[in-house]
Amino acid sequence: MLNARSAIVAHESVAAELMSALLLQGGYDRPQRSQDVQVTELSTYAPNVLLIDFDHLSIDPIESLRQLRFVLPDCTIAVLSSTLKRRWAAECHLAGASCLLAKNSSRARMLAGIRHAVRSGCYTDSGFIGAVDES
Repeated sequence: MLNARSAIVAHESVAAELMSALLLQGGYDRPQRSQDVQVTELSTYAPNVLLIDFDHLSIDPIESLRQLRFVLPDCTIAVLSSTLKRRWAAECHLAGASCLLAKNSSRARMLAGIRHAVRSGCYTDSGFIGAVDES
């Protein structure tokens, strides 16, 4: 993809490296990286795809998604999470996530999920769909 802008939000360097590799493999430009959600900076950069590691955000992830969706209406926003609960997945989608990826998924499945979300507007990893929420 020519000039397909991407960005990642990841506090841990291991997650950032994985996310960068996924985007590069998917044909996106080298992603802009932030350790936390910087709404103004991301809106100025205007990525086509944004990957966010939700496990280590220092701010409310759902509110962050709402803000990002507001300033990036055309961006595919993909969330990586190890919290595999259907209710959590629904909350993320309602807040503006286009794509939910389980951290324990393979790289190939993550990339396929991102591609599906870019084409269709929505993707939920089967790890969330098969999860049983606590009562």
